[in-house]
Amino acid sequence: MNFDANGVDIAVGCTYKYGNSGPGSPAWLYVNKKVQAELQVPIQGWFSQDDQFGMGPVFERAPGIRGFQIASPSLIGLRCIKSAFTMIEEAGIHRIAEKAAIGTEMMIKLYDEWLVDLGFTLLTSRDPNERGGHISLGHPEAAKICVALRKFANVIPDYRTPNSIRLAIAPLPTSYVEVWDGFQRIRDLVASGKHLTIEGSDSRVT
Repeated sequence: MNFDANGVDIAVGCTYKYGNSGPGSPAWLYVNKKVQAELQVPIQGWFSQDDQFGMGPVFERAPGIRGFQIASPSLIGLRCIKSAFTMIEEAGIHRIAEKAAIGTEMMIKLYDEWLVDLGFTLLTSRDPNERGGHISLGHPEAAKICVALRKFANVIPDYRTPNSIRLAIAPLPTSYVEVWDGFQRIRDLVASGKHLTIEGSDSRVT
């Protein structure tokens, strides 16, 4: 991503999902040089102190991008990023994106074939240029279905209030067979009504 060429002033991102590094991995921040001096950093840490090891009573922010740092990053998290980025580089980002596109198209076709008659609706665009590596399905019992899938079917979706089930293909570790099996389990669970045995309708947002 060439932020300078595209006129970006500020950008933030995470590595725990797109970097396949898991919870606790560091986020990243980009601040264009032309706006660095005028922005204030609400969290003042020793990494952004001008005299980093002076430990003085007054905070004096370091110039440039260093002034936006906070403190020591997690070494375990950095190690995860290094391993993940090595794997991503080896696989190739274009091949990863291609598999994600094929996987989401496969999920939509399985939705059409198996889930429409079970009360599901497609909340995601059918145009592959308008979606990423996941699809969202709507259902009146979405919260109960998400709980039941984790409890009974070993399928871990994301629940989003009020009625959305988010299903993603993580291209590196997920096979097409697993996509097929996962949708088959969703179909069978909802068709059986097993999700209705879940007491209450609360579901964790994952």
